[in-house]
Amino acid sequence: MTPSADEASVATHRYSATPCWLNQPYSARARGVVAITSQYGGGGDLLALSRRQALETLADLFDLQLQDELDVSGSTFVASGQTLRLAPSWTQDGQHYSYAYFADPQADAWVRQSCQPAQCAPERCSPSWLCNESQEHLSTVTVSQLSANLREQYRFLFENALAQYQALHGVQVQAERTQLHRQSASALRIETSLREMERTQLEFASVSLSHPLVLTHSCRIENTIYGRFELLGYAPQITAFNYPADWHLNPVYQEGWVIGQFSGLLSRNLISLKIQEAVNHGLLALARTQHTHISSDQFQVERNAAGHYMMQFVHETTRGEVRAQVRSVRFTGSAQDPQVFVLMEALP
Repeated sequence: MTPSADEASVATHRYSATPCWLNQPYSARARGVVAITSQYGGGGDLLALSRRQALETLADLFDLQLQDELDVSGSTFVASGQTLRLAPSWTQDGQHYSYAYFADPQADAWVRQSCQPAQCAPERCSPSWLCNESQEHLSTVTVSQLSANLREQYRFLFENALAQYQALHGVQVQAERTQLHRQSASALRIETSLREMERTQLEFASVSLSHPLVLTHSCRIENTIYGRFELLGYAPQITAFNYPADWHLNPVYQEGWVIGQFSGLLSRNLISLKIQEAVNHGLLALARTQHTHISSDQFQVERNAAGHYMMQFVHETTRGEVRAQVRSVRFTGSAQDPQVFVLMEALP
């Protein structure tokens, strides 16, 4: 069979730089997914494997049925009445990159274009998509750092995004916080101290997303990938409150909204874990607005005629279930070790 002009162009096309679809896999220009395999090692045709995985992933994501036998040397396929295509693959730095997408004339032209690799400066909202949330679908930004290989790094990127959507399904929150205030006074000086102990437990419901989760944009800082995801078909809750673009620098407090934040070091000092810690802090703040009981005990002991000794115990308990959605993520400080802010909205 003589190959079509489109299929022949797959074999002859060469990218002058990074394919644009690698930085922006799912958009109005082309709706697709990327698959990656190593150029070396393993058995069989690894380039064909990356092309097959891209095509099968796109079909699975949108519940489309492909033929049992796939000849991925071609470029056009039909699945459940939809026309899917494979872009010319790209091999760079020991990796095969393949891209499957929904075919249309605009996408067919765009997927052959080359772009400069997208460089991240998250603290400056560059690229702009790092700070531009979708009004149509629920979106979030997450991070994946150095892994065993690039394919694993992208897998962790998706897993980290899934973790940020866990709160949509409900979170059981149990927390206790005890504060001990002490004050001693004399004619010469007053001494005060505060000790605080806190214990928090979050139990997330199992995640079973009924909507496709797609990577829309990505950029890189050295060995760190930032990615923006959208949960297609799940629109953000519509509220009358419009938060400002710099909400993390100038907080505006509104009922049902909280800002979770985290800075400092973790035992595994990954940015993705810092995001999750900020989410957890936001969930606890939401729970405390709805399910908190505070008890307080105070007693005072007279030391002598010149002074006294005062001690106060405050015990706070939080138990309840909350549902929330992450509406925005921001970063300040060093790109490799940032302070993370997460804007969250309570769900009914």
